[in-house]
Amino acid sequence: MLSRVAENLYWLGRYLERTENIARMAHVEHEVSLEGGQEVWHSLVSTTASNELYWEALLESPGLTHSEFLLFSALNPGSLRSTFVRARELARGLREHISREVWEEINALYLFLSRRKQFGAGDVHELCTETQRRTQTILGLYDNTVLRDEGREWFRCGMYLERADMTSRIVDAKYHILLPGDDSVGGAFDRFQWVAVLRSASAREAYRRLGYSEVDGMLVAQLLIFSVEFPRSLAFSVQALARHYQQATAEAPKRRRAGAERRIALLNLDLGASDVEQVVDEGLHEFIDEFQGRLIEVDRAITEDIFRAEPGRVAQVRLVED
Repeated sequence: MLSRVAENLYWLGRYLERTENIARMAHVEHEVSLEGGQEVWHSLVSTTASNELYWEALLESPGLTHSEFLLFSALNPGSLRSTFVRARELARGLREHISREVWEEINALYLFLSRRKQFGAGDVHELCTETQRRTQTILGLYDNTVLRDEGREWFRCGMYLERADMTSRIVDAKYHILLPGDDSVGGAFDRFQWVAVLRSASAREAYRRLGYSEVDGMLVAQLLIFSVEFPRSLAFSVQALARHYQQATAEAPKRRRAGAERRIALLNLDLGASDVEQVVDEGLHEFIDEFQGRLIEVDRAITEDIFRAEPGRVAQVRLVED
């Protein structure tokens, strides 16, 4: 498979997963605002690492709200609409590698988002639920209507790397941004926030099925970071990334696949050797920050060694590193 095609499939998986995550988190933020009677959209701006972009956008559009910035604004390259527009552009160039059903569903969601010329607070629920439903349909259709070949494996690599990143941001937002003072830890507001974290990761039902009657921050963190049975946890996502990367690079020269393969394996081993008590004692924010940095290293290694590698360059780089 051409490197360009593999890279575009990888990023198509990332953008579709990111779109679904933004829609789900925005839906939860909207409901939390209604239920809790407070404005919490700023936490989602921080979760998506868009604080500086938001303040820059305010200079150009002073009336821009957090919700408009996250969902519709063209001033935000990471907004829901901007992200999905990039996904659709990639899909258009990949028509030979995706099914007709996938393309039609992508186009239908693109048209749905394009018709929204104005944005109101009352539109958030419909926008987010419809986007979430349609992106989940696209992901399901892709997995069931394309060949299980190298292209499909790169798509899944992008999807799981993005999922790991977004789940880590959801957990970090609670600890680094929303964490209440010592006097309210374990209180009603603290539990309310942890419920929102579970909902943001589509983990509320999974948490209940584990038999937990009360929402406890440590147990939520355990589920979202270390559970190998929950499909959106960091541990599950990294294991899936390792599996799909091995399958995607099965025919690639060892010197080209080794860099990212080693980084993914080490990340997987480190997650398996840690537990939630140790992570919280040593600093959950620091743990998440390091985890996100290592995901960036994996992405960089995949891009440089696989997608954009020049003949002989990878071997030369490895010799210099050794």
